[in-house]
Amino acid sequence: MKRFLFTTIASLCLIGGHAQNITFADANVKSICVANWDTNGDGELSEAEAAAVTNLGSVFSRRKSIRTFDELRYFTGLTSIGNYAFNTCSSLTSITIPSSLTSIGDYAFYECSGLTSITIPSRVTSIGDYAFFDCRGLTSITIPSRVTSIGSYAFEFCSGLTSVTIPNSVTSIGNCAFADCSSLTSVTIPNSVTSISNSAFKDCI
Repeated sequence: MKRFLFTTIASLCLIGGHAQNITFADANVKSICVANWDTNGDGELSEAEAAAVTNLGSVFSRRKSIRTFDELRYFTGLTSIGNYAFNTCSSLTSITIPSSLTSIGDYAFYECSGLTSITIPSRVTSIGDYAFFDCRGLTSITIPSRVTSIGSYAFEFCSGLTSVTIPNSVTSIGNCAFADCSSLTSVTIPNSVTSISNSAFKDCI
């Protein structure tokens, strides 16, 4: 009897662990997530359901109403923030990217002007064209040591940026990558960079 009771309790705990629902700070973000990835139809998104997502698609693109998405950290099946994923989400101020990420696509955070800070995970190797274009609220950015390429216009018009350190892993910096970053006063470019556009830092420093 005791063995049966213990097994039953253990099973219930296991089920409960798998069904752990995510508490969203932003109701609009929750609504989008539930509409797209609530596979059991309970009106919630569990950590397991989030972890099963491998592609965000464009469901958040141009959603000017969303403000915070730190719960993205539960989407551990993601290896890429794809093209246009958060394009023109101008009210977005905070987002936490999962550590599983290896690339940030073209226009991924294009014109997310309200974004004040973002941590790019250490596994990321590439930052696409226009990835953070006109993210004027960003004051600093840390580029991880595995990044090999920074796309064209990737940080153009990020007027709040004051300093950038580019790691030794980077070999290519695209056209106008940091152009018109009017507050940028310090840039460290390593010897590893073999391809850099003449306009990469146009009108910056």
